[in-house]
Amino acid sequence: MFEPVNERCIKAACGHALPLRVVYCPFCGTRQAALAETRADTAPVQIIKPPPVTVAPVPVPVPVPVPVPAPIPLPKPVPPPTPTPPAAKPAPAASKPVKAARSVPPPRPPIRLRTWIVAALALLGIWLFNKPSDKPASVAQQVEAAKALAVQCDLDGARSALATLKSAKAPAAQIKQLQSSINSSGAACDKKLRREQEGTTALAAVNQAFEAGTLDVAASRLAAYVKRHGDDADTLELDAKIKVAQASGKLDAADACLSKSDRVCLESNLIAAERYKRPELAARIQALRTSLSQLLEHSLLDAAPAASTH
Repeated sequence: MFEPVNERCIKAACGHALPLRVVYCPFCGTRQAALAETRADTAPVQIIKPPPVTVAPVPVPVPVPVPVPAPIPLPKPVPPPTPTPPAAKPAPAASKPVKAARSVPPPRPPIRLRTWIVAALALLGIWLFNKPSDKPASVAQQVEAAKALAVQCDLDGARSALATLKSAKAPAAQIKQLQSSINSSGAACDKKLRREQEGTTALAAVNQAFEAGTLDVAASRLAAYVKRHGDDADTLELDAKIKVAQASGKLDAADACLSKSDRVCLESNLIAAERYKRPELAARIQALRTSLSQLLEHSLLDAAPAASTH
């Protein structure tokens, strides 16, 4: 016999009477215990208890040797069309299904030492190719570079470096040292500038006198310029050229005296030429010295017979 119950589906949209104690509603499929627990957990839902249904008693068969027919089950009512019910909470499973085992890849072989060496060499090459620029020069190096600019008369560059050091709040001692170097170089550079300006005119006058053949005038103008500004490469070259010309003139005069057999004239011009100390004319001077000796020998030989006659 079936145990009749006077319960209905706990889903409000269904509400059918349940003839038996079931877990799922045969009409809507709602799990009775789960939905009841869910509603109890979320919010209280008023459940309308249906009136008691009177079930007709099943007739008891008379104990006769006639077989008792099996009870006829009640026909299952057709549920009315209802909207698709929300997915019910799945029943707690006793155990989770075991997942299919995945294929495990084979372990990788260890990286060899030569691979590490190749990677290190590659990184070293990249670093050498893209290495950062050199670190900025120290304050002492900047001061020395600015001093070199001042010595070269690049005063604008030296003053710019001084302003940079001041803005960078360099030590006061180094700034003072650079300032002193700029001041001293400024005076020397002004003198050098005046010399260059005056030298253009003075040396032009010396060259003009030299080309005109007035060697003494050219020598005096050059001496005045050197006394005021000092020697340099240009003045030394010009002085050598003037002295060579003067010595050559004295040697030309000595040659003329030799042609006249004038021993005194030859000796005086030869001594004057030797005073210029020009190595370019050493061979010519030596030749004239030999000629002077021969002339002196002839003079002595000529004078000996004359003395014997007397």
